[in-house]
Amino acid sequence: MSKILVTGGNGLIGSTVTELLSKEHKVTVLDLTKNENFDSVVFDITEKDWIDSVGKFEYLFHFASLGGALYKTSNPIKLIHTELTGLYNALNYVLKYNSKKLVYASTTLLSEKFRNSFSFSKINSNPYFSYVTAKLMAEYYIQEFHKENNIGYSIVRYYNVYGESQNNGMAVPRFIRNAIEGSPIVVFGSGKQERDFTYVKDVAEATILTAFSEETYSKTINIGTGKKTSIAGLAKLIKKLTSSKSEIIKDEFPSGLNELETERIPFSSSQLKELIGFECETSLEEGLKKVIDSVEGKK
Repeated sequence: MSKILVTGGNGLIGSTVTELLSKEHKVTVLDLTKNENFDSVVFDITEKDWIDSVGKFEYLFHFASLGGALYKTSNPIKLIHTELTGLYNALNYVLKYNSKKLVYASTTLLSEKFRNSFSFSKINSNPYFSYVTAKLMAEYYIQEFHKENNIGYSIVRYYNVYGESQNNGMAVPRFIRNAIEGSPIVVFGSGKQERDFTYVKDVAEATILTAFSEETYSKTINIGTGKKTSIAGLAKLIKKLTSSKSEIIKDEFPSGLNELETERIPFSSSQLKELIGFECETSLEEGLKKVIDSVEGKK
């Protein structure tokens, strides 16, 4: 049994990881609000006081962030500050207590193919890039900190994670809510852009295996199903599973978002299977049914 600290443990991925970890380990959640289901401490990740206050943990799972995969915030500077200052504190925590490993949640938007497809000269005029920029700098930060201090780390890059209790601004919960309510399901752009929708429990299991594997030490791992689904196809499937009469309509991308959303992100699960022997096996239909049941149960 290991002692594990999970920052951002109230979020979709963080809470699922915490739930699975707690079956075999002693887990504490650090977040801005108390978690009533697990041992919990309330701190702002960007403040240094938590480093000396939470005690010693063997592993640090770092999910604390601002804005998450929404890519956009009304305050891009605050998002970048939260990401990098919070990470700096997390790295110094691992260094101070000689923790075995930092597990950092990143994004597959930083894959080489995607990263080379947009220009950083447009960052200042496009608030959506604040999330991508912060994650890119964070990965470099971890790698350089490792070189100087030899701390253990694994970076996990996620594709389009979905699950119960997800932020309604994301495509899956938004489509499901509208389908159940009979409201139009709005698809941005042509709807042909493809994504790898990965169920949160699969993501959590892969993240935990990555944390405890020696094969992933100082490595970056992509976590996804390796299967592509178009946004239009997602909308049609949700409409079918909810027996909805909602109309599927197309609309223009919000300003700036098209530069991120129209690019096809590369899909491959081979690295995941090779390094930790794991595959994300929950089909999109099976995962969506779980989310739909959850939403309908709350009505």
